[in-house]
Amino acid sequence: MSDTAKGAQRAPKAVIEHVIEPVESETHTSSAEAGSQASATGADGTTRPETFHEATFGFFRELGRRMWEHADAHPHATLYGIMGFVLAVLILVIGLWDTIVIAVFVGVGVVIGQMRDGDNAAVNFIRRLFDK
Repeated sequence: MSDTAKGAQRAPKAVIEHVIEPVESETHTSSAEAGSQASATGADGTTRPETFHEATFGFFRELGRRMWEHADAHPHATLYGIMGFVLAVLILVIGLWDTIVIAVFVGVGVVIGQMRDGDNAAVNFIRRLFDK
């Protein structure tokens, strides 16, 4: 049976009101003048970016600068964090065993590459593991 049976009250419908705020009249400049004007003064006296484009790119530029500062200050935490993220994505996307097979092949490739370079550090490490 439906919810609108006799005697049942219906809940009021939600209404979204759209309020249009008045726009302050500003003198409009030509596109050449607007491009040369980098910032405008807001109502509180502070300067703000003139366009949405400048504001968004400024945000991402500042975010990138701060991320690089953090990466420079904490290089190992950043590197191992990225490696953990990549490993997690690989396990979730292609599965655990496929990820392990890829890791084994990468390890074998590193050992072969070190042997070709004349650096036997990986081979010596593996020998030390099995000599004990």
